[in-house]
Amino acid sequence: MGISELARGLNVSKGTLRDVLLTLAHFGFVIRDDDTRFRLGPELRSLADASAPDLRALAQPYLVSLMETFGETAILGIVADGSLEIAGRAEPATDLHMTAPLGRRLPMDKGAHGKVLGGREDVGYDDQELFAGVRAAAAPVVDARGRRIAVVMVVGFKERVDLRTLRRIGERCLSAARALSQRIGAEAA
Repeated sequence: MGISELARGLNVSKGTLRDVLLTLAHFGFVIRDDDTRFRLGPELRSLADASAPDLRALAQPYLVSLMETFGETAILGIVADGSLEIAGRAEPATDLHMTAPLGRRLPMDKGAHGKVLGGREDVGYDDQELFAGVRAAAAPVVDARGRRIAVVMVVGFKERVDLRTLRRIGERCLSAARALSQRIGAEAA
């Protein structure tokens, strides 16, 4: 819903509601789409589905390890509504790094993640295909039924991630994704 529609339904001012929604968006409880409408964010969706293992919580140690190893941003992307939604991240403390806003959606047909979700590749690489100046590697997270439901991905500036390093990142993403897949019930690869 948009702010005006929500404000009418809740009988509050648009200004007050906007401030509340932007605060909720900062913490991942709601997501503001490009058309200025709001939807549930990853924090609320994980609370709504408490019976399922929290993939974000399970992935976080792997993301932190990848980020610390390579000094670049590590991401958990979950397939949602025909796109890849950033559901978890570990960003380095450096002043200049790739940011990964929770809830941001990426197209499924491009980038490193698109190669592993759209095809059957074990590791997908992106050398400035999705974003100029950015390289990425991704590996799929597979559920107990063998479906590719998410990706573990590392993204960084091409100036810091040469192609050899990108291959090493891909190998580590694959290891992390396989371990995470096993934790949610997938068979060992």
